Amino acid sequence: MVFGILEDRYLEKVPGTGLLSDQGIVHGHEVVIDEAKDLKRGTGKYAHVVLIPQPSDDPRDPLNWPRWKKEACFWTLAFAASLDGALSPMVGPGYVLLAKQFNVSVDNITSSFGFILLGLGIFMLAQNALAVKFGHRIVYLASVSLMFISCIWCALSPNLASIRASRLFQGFGMSALQSLVASTLEQIYYVHERGSRSVIWSFAIMAGITLGPLICSYVIENLSWEFGFWFVSIPLGMTVLGVFFFVPETTFKRQESSRAFKRHNSDNGSLEKSAVASDVESISDVSQQATPSYLSQLKIWHGTFSDESIWRIALRPFPFLLSPVTYFLFLSHGMQTVWLSLVPLCSSTIFTLEYNFTASQIGLTNLGGIVGIVLAMLVTGPLNDWGVVWIARRNRGIYEPEFRLIFMISMLFGVFGYVGWAVGNDHGMPWIGAVACITMLNFSMVVSGSAAVTYLLDTHGPNALHILALSNFGKNMVLYGSTFFANGMVLSRGVKVSLLILGACQAFCWLASIPMYIFGKRVRSFIARHPHIFRGELPPATK
Repeated sequence: MVFGILEDRYLEKVPGTGLLSDQGIVHGHEVVIDEAKDLKRGTGKYAHVVLIPQPSDDPRDPLNWPRWKKEACFWTLAFAASLDGALSPMVGPGYVLLAKQFNVSVDNITSSFGFILLGLGIFMLAQNALAVKFGHRIVYLASVSLMFISCIWCALSPNLASIRASRLFQGFGMSALQSLVASTLEQIYYVHERGSRSVIWSFAIMAGITLGPLICSYVIENLSWEFGFWFVSIPLGMTVLGVFFFVPETTFKRQESSRAFKRHNSDNGSLEKSAVASDVESISDVSQQATPSYLSQLKIWHGTFSDESIWRIALRPFPFLLSPVTYFLFLSHGMQTVWLSLVPLCSSTIFTLEYNFTASQIGLTNLGGIVGIVLAMLVTGPLNDWGVVWIARRNRGIYEPEFRLIFMISMLFGVFGYVGWAVGNDHGMPWIGAVACITMLNFSMVVSGSAAVTYLLDTHGPNALHILALSNFGKNMVLYGSTFFANGMVLSRGVKVSLLILGACQAFCWLASIPMYIFGKRVRSFIARHPHIFRGELPPATK
């Protein structure tokens, strides 16, 4: 048992476990691990880190891209993700005003603008199949273009029926940036680089969710809600150009092989169970390829990347319903997002009831969220990657994906935020206290959410996008259903009871991380021993 992680009883070499550092700490002394001598390492301060996966010698391999190219691709997608996050809740602070304008209930307005969640859920599975078949680039381009066009459509909408239709297509466009980016991170970055990028991606989405309503609240109060969509269409148009010029195709067919290595017990000299660098992928007999030109990578159509029909690919995610990681991600990441998203959806009702805030004042409460996500990024961005390397060195250089789950303890900040807000509200807490609780909620989401997604990438590799799609589909369906009664529940049951319910749900979801940490290695073994179910998931199991 390593740090509380149970060893597997079936496989000697469990996929996912890998040699991450060529140095280990044994009884406080640093030792060099001989098995790492033939493997490629990082550079600079990561010179002791063994690269997982091992890059090929092909210049077309995204792992071999120059640093500027990787960063240009990533930051373009991060900027697009921030706009993606802003679109859904941006009109939230004005729901009470819009209910009066359209002469309907607040829940009716919430569900009408919430059609974006229905579109997100419906298209979440379809866009994954399209990305597997035709590549990521064409899906990204289609997604941001659809977001841009539907944003203009929404700004021109004369009634709720048109708003519902435009928001549905906005959801179609948003789906790629909420799940496909994780797959892109897996394609262009190594294991020791993914954690910080995952935090930044989560930060970008959360920044959009918090800044969107803040900015749009002033627009709604001083101009109109339509101008909010006109304004956001400007950076969306820039994003379309950015994706075209800086996000090349990242799909690359890599021939995989695994190298096993053995580690010896320094105490008694006996041979322990071998650990496998199953994620250490090597490429052999790769012919020298010319580096593709920049212009050649601007083409939109790259052919197909799979010989399977689109319908068979579309069915790929469903066998992953048998993977415990799917349910862990749904609870720890998906449902936590639901609870957090209900806060801006209901903020207009909560802050109008308790503090008689205007639309712009309600929008300013999102500053608490900004503080939370900035703190989360500054604290855990570098710590996420450095931390797992540090732990691996104290495990004789062996990396276990479950090391990522230590950061899931941050979900308790969310529990304290909901409960503290509920109790404080019952005792006449000033508005700044509510904003501080919102800070805790967003801190919890960024830290634990990025840890859960990175764990998914480390355990399910290229097929992580299927599980993320399933999780996001379920999340958006639950969230869309909540738009029909969330504000009504706040009005009928009160703010305190509503927040206590969210706090209890957050605590329940956090509990899912405990068995996942303990039994995670056995789960990976289960996946490896059933390749006929989890098609193409991990290297073949070795008993």
